[in-house]
Amino acid sequence: MRRTFLPLIAALVALGGASAAAQPVAAPGVAAAGSPAAGLTLRDRLIIVSSSSSAGIAQLLAQNFTERFEGANAPQLRAIGSSQALELFCAGVGVQTPDIAITTRRMPRAVAENCAANGVRDIIELQVGLGAVVLAARRGEVLPNVSSRQVWSALAAEQPVEDEFVPNRFANWADIGPGLPRQPIRVIVPAAGSGTRMLFEDLVLEAGCRHVRDIRLIFEASYRRGKCVTLRNDGVVTAVPAAEVPARLLAAPPGTLAVMSYDQLVASGGNFLAVSLDGDLPTAGSIANGNYEQSRTYYLYAKRQHGRNQQGVGVVRGLREFLNEASSEQAGGPGGYLTLAGLVPLPPADRAAQRRIAERQTLMSR
Repeated sequence: MRRTFLPLIAALVALGGASAAAQPVAAPGVAAAGSPAAGLTLRDRLIIVSSSSSAGIAQLLAQNFTERFEGANAPQLRAIGSSQALELFCAGVGVQTPDIAITTRRMPRAVAENCAANGVRDIIELQVGLGAVVLAARRGEVLPNVSSRQVWSALAAEQPVEDEFVPNRFANWADIGPGLPRQPIRVIVPAAGSGTRMLFEDLVLEAGCRHVRDIRLIFEASYRRGKCVTLRNDGVVTAVPAAEVPARLLAAPPGTLAVMSYDQLVASGGNFLAVSLDGDLPTAGSIANGNYEQSRTYYLYAKRQHGRNQQGVGVVRGLREFLNEASSEQAGGPGGYLTLAGLVPLPPADRAAQRRIAERQTLMSR
């Protein structure tokens, strides 16, 4: 286990049931030595880690799970970056590690391999619903219709000029292209490591620089990505924790734009309006039908190894019940409580498939 995670794991254990930390984890189907053969769990509440942009979804699921299932203890929630949440989830099996991770990015193959190397082999993957990364402004302000290419041109640290990269000197949106407003470029972005920031890098910045000739000529993938996603540090771009983006936009100078998640846009109650990106506005309909290209899927990962077996032995109670709640129609179906937080329902056939995965505890396969 990486040393950097020891303090966080210690905190999770303390909050989730520190007295159980010294107890061994029974192998599937086997009671721990010297313990009763039935009803033994080493922790009395689920531990859930999530990306910051998934924190609201995790909180709603935890609240409704606690209310719906009699005797269930409220899960312990911890919102951290997407990468850190998955890395902590993959740190190992046992009472000292999280049971569930909720993120806005699918687990990469390399992370799944790290999970397996640490003994986390029985992973259940659920798709909870759809969301999107959006560019937003305050209601009543001029809304430019921009392309991913123009966003990259405005925010990238360097721009190609005569076959070499030089510091980005664009000051106004009008400098980027015709039809854009003559107002200063000011954009608030989520801090590095958050799920929304990574999606912005993947779906907007990389999409925007993909067809730039000087970028395409770069052979090394990591160097090419750096040119796409490295942002200006001259005051044009302000990075803040993902959860603080809406508040910072409200307090920002006129004309400021912000990168946020679709659920944050919905939660603003109309205080923010989305900017048209690549010709499409983010709406529940455009996200669901795939027309809005900057959309993403919320994923839930659970360790089947932590669930109770037929003898009632396991790491924690409630794992199966939580998965059933997360895949239920009352959560992610049309009009479900997750839609009130800005989550867009999956198509009917996909929702049915997720319910089958939860009921059967089907393992993830890649």
